[in-house]
Amino acid sequence: MNGFNRIAVIFLFLFSLLLSPILAISDLDDTQHRDPDNPLICHPGKPCYPKTFIPTTTFRSVEPDQIIPTGLHVRLNIGTGGREAKLIDPSEDAGHAVYVEKDKKSESLPVIPYSDLAILPDQDVQDGESAITGGSTSNHNNTTEDSSSPPVQHIPPPEDKLKPNPHLSASDWEIFNTALATLQGSHPANKNLPEALSTLSDLSHEPEYGVKLVETALSNLITILVSESYPASVRSSAAIALGNSLQNNAVALSRVKRIWADRTSEVLFKPLVKALEKDWNKEKILGRRLMFAVSRVVRVKDGKEEFVALGGLQALEKLYVDTVDLPLKGKIATFLQDEFLDMEMVKMEGVANVKGGGQQQKVLKEGKDNLAGWCDILQEDLVKRGHEAGDLDSEVKVLSTLKALKERYEDKCLGKEGMKAWLDGELERVKKEEEEDADWIKVPLQDVATSFFGVTI
Repeated sequence: MNGFNRIAVIFLFLFSLLLSPILAISDLDDTQHRDPDNPLICHPGKPCYPKTFIPTTTFRSVEPDQIIPTGLHVRLNIGTGGREAKLIDPSEDAGHAVYVEKDKKSESLPVIPYSDLAILPDQDVQDGESAITGGSTSNHNNTTEDSSSPPVQHIPPPEDKLKPNPHLSASDWEIFNTALATLQGSHPANKNLPEALSTLSDLSHEPEYGVKLVETALSNLITILVSESYPASVRSSAAIALGNSLQNNAVALSRVKRIWADRTSEVLFKPLVKALEKDWNKEKILGRRLMFAVSRVVRVKDGKEEFVALGGLQALEKLYVDTVDLPLKGKIATFLQDEFLDMEMVKMEGVANVKGGGQQQKVLKEGKDNLAGWCDILQEDLVKRGHEAGDLDSEVKVLSTLKALKERYEDKCLGKEGMKAWLDGELERVKKEEEEDADWIKVPLQDVATSFFGVTI
């Protein structure tokens, strides 16, 4: 009897081993019945799933090695990095993206900001990959996109959440917090302040440090930057730390607005605009650092509107005309192009701040006449520079902004007397001196000559 029991136990054990794959298959959703035309994919330690994704009316995760059928509503979950798909619901008002097969035309309903991911034609739908670069798609075959294809959009992560960096050690945080404490208790006589700000200017590139810095010491950085009580080197470090904290850091920009709300004008923009009105010819490096900080601060929600309302553009105009520092002139020209003339950047900011997007567009409309006047200012500056070897980087930036102004304002932005002659002379100088990689200056010279005077030089 005991021998029989042992045989029974062994039999049951072997039977359970044989049954386990069947149980794993049975764990599949009722909608995913076994199909000889849709074989299962099984990985150790994971439930099996069909090779071809079976959609339902709700979003479900798509495995990396699953094939997505055509005609589904597909989106990319930024939080998990994985794809999700479901059947199209025609009654939905939100933007849709339709997964299409290679060589089949894309079908889509209107897309709203931050709608779902659109997978474009001419991509390999079976490799489960989409090449996404800066809000546009690149296909594997380098073919031209159909102009009717929907743009790739992302579902953004929560605006005010930052994914922790696991590579920041306790000792890294100790160094940062020590420097931060010194900044928070700063005064002009503090001998440790220069080293602390130097440390913070290096570390503030890291998003987590940048967020904490603007949360706890933003007003300290502004005070030091605009106060003549501090040495120029210390003020420069404060400008770099401030700019780095906000650069490419959406969470830091969000926190600034959340913390200061309707006081951003008083705390941020009034002191910065006032600082721009000063003479920076004796402190050229500090003037450039100030411009860097301003260019990042205006990206706070509604920042451009507040900057313009406080006379920021007029302050920049005076600074540009008065300064003898050519690199600073280049930075001002780039600021105008990036923040007020580059419509692609403005559109992206409108998406990033849905409520503020309309405000940014409003700023552009109200500031249009102010910016049109820069056509004369920039041309007069270039003609005044003559043809002595100077800062070619600054020259290229000014020429690029001039071209952007001409494209925007057309007949309100006309060629000034002496500008055509300056373009001819400058091109001749560059050719004679055989500047290394001279094409990078020849191209903008030619672009301005063509756009303003319709000629080839």
